[in-house]
Amino acid sequence: MKNSSNMVLLIFFGSTLPDRIHIGPINLRVRRFVSRPLQCFSCYGYGHGKSSCKEASRCGNCSALDSHSEEHCNVADYCFHCRDAHQVRSRQCPRYCLEQDILQLASNQFISLGSARRELLYRQKDGTGFPAELVSIFGPWS
Repeated sequence: MKNSSNMVLLIFFGSTLPDRIHIGPINLRVRRFVSRPLQCFSCYGYGHGKSSCKEASRCGNCSALDSHSEEHCNVADYCFHCRDAHQVRSRQCPRYCLEQDILQLASNQFISLGSARRELLYRQKDGTGFPAELVSIFGPWS
């Protein structure tokens, strides 16, 4: 890995991971790697980056469209995703957590992101998934 986090990225072929591996005298615990949700730092939507963004830019603090940059923002924090008082890029945002859960489910079950979204929506309907208020905010996904 590029940083000094004491992590090593190993690639295994197949769908079964060992619990531990031994490399010489080193005994390493194995965990599945799941990347963080991809969030655009222009419109703050999910699933694309700033270089491919076609949406209007937003302030990362107050979610205002095209009006100012977050460096010049004097307005209270507001997230347009969940309508709560935090910055749009907060990792505590229910939408960020949902996107993280989608990535985790897709990785664990070896399914597409779209299938993982549908599965989480189905779980919500039968009471085993995310809260109903998120469905009303985010709607169904295709």
